[in-house]
Amino acid sequence: MTAEAHKTHDHAPGRGYHDVGGLNPGPVDPNVTEANPWEKLSIVLGNALGANGAKVIRTDETRRTREELGSELYNELGYFERGIESLRRLLVEKGALTDADIEARMQVIADKIATEGR
Repeated sequence: MTAEAHKTHDHAPGRGYHDVGGLNPGPVDPNVTEANPWEKLSIVLGNALGANGAKVIRTDETRRTREELGSELYNELGYFERGIESLRRLLVEKGALTDADIEARMQVIADKIATEGR
């Protein structure tokens, strides 16, 4: 699909910006790509926290937080990025983590990448 085809719009009555069901998606790129390691881990993390894991999050909650991203951020992020942002917001909302916790851990990871290259 083209970048424009991925964009959603909230101008149709009764249709949220995230609701693309029944719309023409545009051309589909036939080249299948392998998911990046972090993308695979994002699914694992969601599953580990969900109904078959720790039961910290529920499917309806993750859908709600995706739908609350707003059209600009929703369209800016890719599929897996939306999932991670949704999960981040939900864990902060539930008090499991704070934004400061997440930022501190991200800094540790950035520092490790800078010094070790991974």
